Amino acid sequence: MLQDGQHDEASVRSTLETFRPTVDYDLSDEDLDYLCRKLAEQLNIDVDLGTAITAEDFEPWLKEKKRDIEWERWAAYRTLMLRQGRSPKVIDKLDDLTDDILDFAGDPTVGGSWNRRGLVLGDVQSGKTATYLGLFNKAADAGYRLVILLAGNTEVLRRQTQARVDEAFIGRDTARQGRRTGADTTPSKHIGIGLIRKDLAHTVGMTTVLRDFRKSSYEASSITLPKDAAHPFVFVLKKNKSVLSAVQQWLEEQAAAYGGVIHTPLLLLDDESDYASINTREDSDPTAINKAIRDILSLFARSSYVAFTATPFANIFMDHGVDNDLFPKDFVYSLEAPSNYVGSTTVFGTTEDVKTDRLHLLDDVDDLIPLRHKSELVVPALPASLKEAVRTFFVANAIRDLRGQTDQPRAMLVNVSRFKRVQAQVHDLLQEEVTALNNAVQLHCSMPGSRHREIERLRRAYEAHFADTGTTWDEVRKALPQSVSDVRVQLFNSDRDKALIEEEELSWERPPRMVAVGGDVLSRGLTLEGLSTSYFYRAVTASDTLMQMARWFGYRDGYQDLCHLWINHDSADNYRLAAESIEDLRLDLRLMLRQKLTPEHFGLAVKKHPTSLLITARNKMRNTQSATKVVSLAGRRLETTRLNVDPKVGAPEKNRLALTSLLEAVLAEGTKAPTPVQWPRWQGVPRTSIADFLENYVADPGDPFFSDATLSGWVRRARAIRFATWDVVIAKGHKSAKRERIGGTDIPIPRRELVRAADRPTLRVSGARMRLAGPSDVASLLPSNVREQIETEFREEFPEKKGVPETRFYKALERPVLMIYLLQPPDDDQTIGNLVAVKVAIPGDSTDPRNSEGEVEYVINTVAQQQWLTEFTGADDEDIDD
Repeated sequence: MLQDGQHDEASVRSTLETFRPTVDYDLSDEDLDYLCRKLAEQLNIDVDLGTAITAEDFEPWLKEKKRDIEWERWAAYRTLMLRQGRSPKVIDKLDDLTDDILDFAGDPTVGGSWNRRGLVLGDVQSGKTATYLGLFNKAADAGYRLVILLAGNTEVLRRQTQARVDEAFIGRDTARQGRRTGADTTPSKHIGIGLIRKDLAHTVGMTTVLRDFRKSSYEASSITLPKDAAHPFVFVLKKNKSVLSAVQQWLEEQAAAYGGVIHTPLLLLDDESDYASINTREDSDPTAINKAIRDILSLFARSSYVAFTATPFANIFMDHGVDNDLFPKDFVYSLEAPSNYVGSTTVFGTTEDVKTDRLHLLDDVDDLIPLRHKSELVVPALPASLKEAVRTFFVANAIRDLRGQTDQPRAMLVNVSRFKRVQAQVHDLLQEEVTALNNAVQLHCSMPGSRHREIERLRRAYEAHFADTGTTWDEVRKALPQSVSDVRVQLFNSDRDKALIEEEELSWERPPRMVAVGGDVLSRGLTLEGLSTSYFYRAVTASDTLMQMARWFGYRDGYQDLCHLWINHDSADNYRLAAESIEDLRLDLRLMLRQKLTPEHFGLAVKKHPTSLLITARNKMRNTQSATKVVSLAGRRLETTRLNVDPKVGAPEKNRLALTSLLEAVLAEGTKAPTPVQWPRWQGVPRTSIADFLENYVADPGDPFFSDATLSGWVRRARAIRFATWDVVIAKGHKSAKRERIGGTDIPIPRRELVRAADRPTLRVSGARMRLAGPSDVASLLPSNVREQIETEFREEFPEKKGVPETRFYKALERPVLMIYLLQPPDDDQTIGNLVAVKVAIPGDSTDPRNSEGEVEYVINTVAQQQWLTEFTGADDEDIDD
């Protein structure tokens, strides 16, 4: 009755009141209130369909054949999701988008030889697993008979994924079957869809919860792949060379029985496809995992490779000209997250609208655990902020119990190092802290007037973080002993993961209330159910790695207001920038769809995106390679958001001298022109003067765009006619600000929040916003009618967006623009003097990858890699948690 439309609690209550007299038990007002809240939450969750671009030769097939297919597996999966309390609206949209992806993947009943490659772009922790499980069921209904799922690079993640596949696709619990064979031959307990339709629970599982596929698996198994299999076969595999080699050998035996090629249609789904699947070497010598995937696909006459990822950059770096590589030549599909998804914008905001609610910026960690440390680091004690985070987790447990969520799991994440030795020390110290705090709770919380030191700290944590959550401290105090008695500290790293493989009997149990300590194993793909408290102190630069580490993204229905994140300034800033880079590409994809462009064009746009520079640097560093990388600066935001204040370099003084020289050239060569905001502006400035200024400008060494001579060299040699001369604009501050004489005019100079970096002589511009220019600075240079037209067009195309991105105005610029921001020094260090910050706006449309005018070639050498990528420390590989 309530599935259609939006409903507030009042309309839900009215409907419930109608049926209240019909229930055969006493429904209290409190029960009714709870039902109203839960129903309103579920019913109002919505999700938009995604955006897809396809190859020119794509021919839709599903619409014509849909009525002839018996969707038994999909119906069972849909019923399972409804029983699990999933929103009916979201399930309806999942139905539509899995139809789309299946349509793109190809018709398994079509004969001959064909292969398809596609990419599905989702958000971190946004429900991609539920999407591909729906796809598996529909694919099996449509005729795919072999499914291979690559489930990350760790055994714990593979087991987590296998358990989901057991429930939603196989219908049996494979953890109950024998361990010494790789195939599913032992009767096991029905679960999930097997409880809904036992006749569907005949999928042949070639792996189990306890066992990946190995050479011994196929040697011990007599299972063969029939030419016309009645039921699907499924592998859930780690991205591991020996595992994939074993699968390949088994498949080669099957191919040999059928004349060298397998005609069974294959769906190979690569989850977290940005990890390990990408070939970062020359095509003549591909990386092991990339080669293994390609070799497996080559054994099939009919195959579809579907890559799932939250960050598209790495996947698109593959050469679309290599016939058998994994470039998504056939389709790229961008999923939309449901309305209740908690993502980067919810947690961090944007550079235009910074959010700090329940976000705690760390400033007390570096003395104990430096951002850039070696594996030999000795951790003497826990930072005070980490102890506060533990107290916050304790209180959140009590509040969730008070809300009736007693059976739901809880988790806290602690990620402060990539080294196993350091992780182990932090684990041990946390174990001591949790034990001591728990002892205090059990002994003293029952006494109402207790003034015990730890109970007082818990009370202050409640008042600081949870006073507005609808509970009282007295209620929390009484609930704490039972709520936290079972909290355990668990270590997740590659040593534990290897033990899972070597000792099949070992089960990596997760305590229902857990403080999880780890590094990269904990970060990628692993789901911590009920995560409410996160503590993250890592130096990560490349946006794909950064986004994958964000385990605190996801769904937090019923406890989102209890979630807190402790993180360092730079990481919070980088999350906002990384999210904006990915959102740029999502918008580009939608615009490309309107222009009827293809995945190849999208691939070019991604490869040329400035963010790709750091990812290329990281990939090449892994293989100790130097390289060149072409990026397009046309239509992209480019500004100095970090300022070098190293006294050894003397950057502030050198930059003021460079500005003086530039202004002398501007006054002699440029033509004064008006701007709507009355900022000083000169047109027709020769590009050589701009190049001289950029060449002499001393940027922060971690800035990949302004820290070497690449940009200045490109400006000097730019071939496009409209890049021969530039506009130079001097930004003005508030009229009451300090005034300086610039370009022959006294102007008020801008003021920005300048925050010192904890680990290097750098000032971050505008603090958490990481923005130098205002959102309308470039737009204000355009005539009002042009500006209004761009705003109108954008709002018509993207009505759900609040504002027009600054870069959308770049295509209307007649010439490149150099904007100068002479900033007042920070209050605590006036001796630095005024600081010169710059912004460059290159005309162009970022959605037109065929335009090469704004392309710049950067050389990525070892010096650049070390300066740009702070995560690589050259420490002992044996101790890295990978």
